Amino acid sequence: MKIYLLGNIADVQTGPFGSQLHKEDYVEFGTPMVTVEHLGNRVFTKQNLPMISDSDKKRLNKYVLNEGDIVFSRVGSVDRCSYVDNKHLGWMFSGRCLRIRPRNVVYPLYLYYYFCMENTKQFIRNIAVGATMPSINTKLMEDLKVLLPTMEMQQKIASILSALDDKIELNNRINENLQLSAA
Repeated sequence: MKIYLLGNIADVQTGPFGSQLHKEDYVEFGTPMVTVEHLGNRVFTKQNLPMISDSDKKRLNKYVLNEGDIVFSRVGSVDRCSYVDNKHLGWMFSGRCLRIRPRNVVYPLYLYYYFCMENTKQFIRNIAVGATMPSINTKLMEDLKVLLPTMEMQQKIASILSALDDKIELNNRINENLQLSAA
């Protein structure tokens, strides 16, 4: 096991600031723009998902999400994050979010689960700045210490946790269907 600073194993990027993209720039059909409210358990939720035009996506291309990226809330609930899977490839993220893009030394899904550990969440909440509204920035996140086992172990850990999450998600869908049937 080795300890790394997040900034040495991943790129941390803040979303576009308000002057780059305004609410009136949203369109009916286009590329989804993830905001803080869309950060769910592991994947994004899709309610009230704003869309941006192809021309805005091209102009703001450094904010396009890749598979394996992790998106954090930059303000408020700063310990909330979601993992970008292949279904959300090419989506964008808003200025109220931070994107973590893992480099080769870390397995992306392992890093996501590392961020989900309660002691990591607590650490992120503790480093947040701001009296009224906690917030994190790229520098605070880059200085976060990450404990990494071997790549093989990272993949095993992520595989086990991912399988458990899949099972929980399936059970939740079954429960929802049973509730609908009973109504």
